[in-house]
Amino acid sequence: MRHSRSRRLAAFTTALAATPWALAAVPAQAVTGPAVAGSSYAFTARVEIGEGEDRRACSGALVDARWVLTAASCFTGGLAELAPGKPAEKTVATIGRADLTSTGGHVSEIVDLVPRAGRDLVMARLAAPAAGITPVKISATPAGQGETVTVAGYGRTKTEWVPDKLHTAGFTVGAVTDTGLDIVGKTAGDAICKGDTGGPLLRDSNGTPELVAVASRSRQGGCFGQDPAETRTDAIAARADSTSLGSRLGTGQQLLPGDMLASATNRLTMQTDGDLVIASSAGKVLWSTGTGGNPGATARFTGTGALQVVASDGTVLWQTGTTAPGGYVRLQDRGNLVVYDAQDRSQWSSGTAVRHDYNGDGRSDLASWYEYPDQHDAVHTFLADQDGTLKAPFTAWSRTVPGWDPSLMKITTGDYNGDGRGDLAVAYQYTAGVKLWTWTATSDGRFNAPFSSWEGDWQLDRMTLHSGDFDGDGRDDIAAWYRYTEGNKLWTFPADAQGGFTAPSVSWSTSSWDVTNCKFAVGDFDADGRDDLAVLYRYSDGSVKIWSFPASAAGGFGNPVESWTSTSWGDWARTDFHAGDFDGDGRDDVATWYDYADGSDAIHVFAGASTEDGTFQAPRTAWNAVAGRFTRSSMKLLAGDFDGDGRDDLATVYGYADSTVKMFTWTVKPDGTFNEPAAGWHSPAGGWFTRTQVFGRYN
Repeated sequence: MRHSRSRRLAAFTTALAATPWALAAVPAQAVTGPAVAGSSYAFTARVEIGEGEDRRACSGALVDARWVLTAASCFTGGLAELAPGKPAEKTVATIGRADLTSTGGHVSEIVDLVPRAGRDLVMARLAAPAAGITPVKISATPAGQGETVTVAGYGRTKTEWVPDKLHTAGFTVGAVTDTGLDIVGKTAGDAICKGDTGGPLLRDSNGTPELVAVASRSRQGGCFGQDPAETRTDAIAARADSTSLGSRLGTGQQLLPGDMLASATNRLTMQTDGDLVIASSAGKVLWSTGTGGNPGATARFTGTGALQVVASDGTVLWQTGTTAPGGYVRLQDRGNLVVYDAQDRSQWSSGTAVRHDYNGDGRSDLASWYEYPDQHDAVHTFLADQDGTLKAPFTAWSRTVPGWDPSLMKITTGDYNGDGRGDLAVAYQYTAGVKLWTWTATSDGRFNAPFSSWEGDWQLDRMTLHSGDFDGDGRDDIAAWYRYTEGNKLWTFPADAQGGFTAPSVSWSTSSWDVTNCKFAVGDFDADGRDDLAVLYRYSDGSVKIWSFPASAAGGFGNPVESWTSTSWGDWARTDFHAGDFDGDGRDDVATWYDYADGSDAIHVFAGASTEDGTFQAPRTAWNAVAGRFTRSSMKLLAGDFDGDGRDDLATVYGYADSTVKMFTWTVKPDGTFNEPAAGWHSPAGGWFTRTQVFGRYN
């Protein structure tokens, strides 16, 4: 096999040799300098593309736990523009192995490519983050003429076709252009060879390497297999300074027309027409700055900490209005574009996270816990179709023997590991107390085996669970309203990177509230990138109020803010309370389903206040039904963006007298009112309604 592969490589090299500059992106492995010992260059990656005889390799650098920076020409041979998205061939990155025959470091498939327009650069997203390896910092300033840089790579050497070790070589910077650097080996023995394409060019910044460019093209003088008459060691590198990370934009960095950030679920694109747009993985536009009609506009994150869209003449067309010097912008895997300050505290959010999306397709789904008559249990997933209707369920996890008693469980859902897919959590009562369990989602909407994390001497019947990203770190946490004999306290269980939960902390307490008079909802009501808690509270005189508990950067809650009150609302017990961005403005609203005494029903929406203080406007009727059309006691309601259009909808499991259930979805119109319900899956007769618990974000 090795000989067959060598013949193929030779043919490709000959084809490239006809051009003035040969691409080093052809198969194999590193620079002709000395082999690296130790972990000084642990961030360097070997990127293997394709399988079998077509397999080829490049080099790269880990610049974030989930992102490798390399050359776009590695994937195209330099013959075409690289299209963003999943690589056309299986691609695997090996990081943190100076010796490829060792077993350390991190190996992960590359699942997404985000090329940089106009440069031979691409951000390659890892399927699994490279934990324990320190990424190299991308320089904010370009290399200067005469500066010395070090190139690291796994390409050929002078004597080896496919070396097993990482090598480095020294180069001197020549001419500097807007997009590239001319470099030449410091000695005749310093050259960039095949397999080094994409390798990092590094400057020494007070003893710490800093990435300024990546290797692109080379004369390859002195490299194994080259014409001995070729002695030139000059090369061209693609500038990487100020390049936006795959999902992150730092101070001073900008997005040029065609540039993008990407996460597991969404893409942020600086379009050539001047509009900055977030689109889902399904291709639907979820959010935009509305700055189209300004070709040549760019996006930038300023030194004062604001994200701006700037016209070609320097006019600021749109901005977040944030002040976060030293901060950054990140497109979270859960879908939100968030501005953070230097202390990693969220300041602003696009509000584009999709709730309980179990397969990561950009649409909310529904999951339920089902207890069978023989006492075995299963989780079923109802995936949403493109029109928002819910399809027939499939078994996403099951336990074939008794062991989980629904009467000893409280369930909730959220993206606890921050990978862009909704997970499930259960608080389970044991003799000695309560334990928290997590089921993380897989890419097909199923769930991995559960694992436990926190446990404590709590009583389940005193807990009310709510899921949301309360600290703004991109992972949903759990908040628990705990009822004591003498009062109530709000606790937060922060989620860790695996989706488990650490010990809780308390942030608010009261001796006057009665949890039996509370209906809860969770959403980012002030658009700061942290989910808040809303409560519809019933008073003894029949009046009702909506209170908002704003979340802090630590994940706790501040004192509640009175948002709306009514002395003539009606019956609190006939009201269902939900949260979602029903008008698509990036701020979560609340909605109620009201079951009138005459049998008619209505949906009312309380839009988030324009003051962005977490309060709400007076309600307006967004949909209604005549008496007898729906029976509230036969519904299990859930809010989510089931059609993936950037506006949240409502869906229900509806139980009929013949023991069947049918799924209904009320999608939202652009004006914030609801369409007539669309029917989805209709079950055969059985126990679907009585034996099913629907996983929701709040209870």
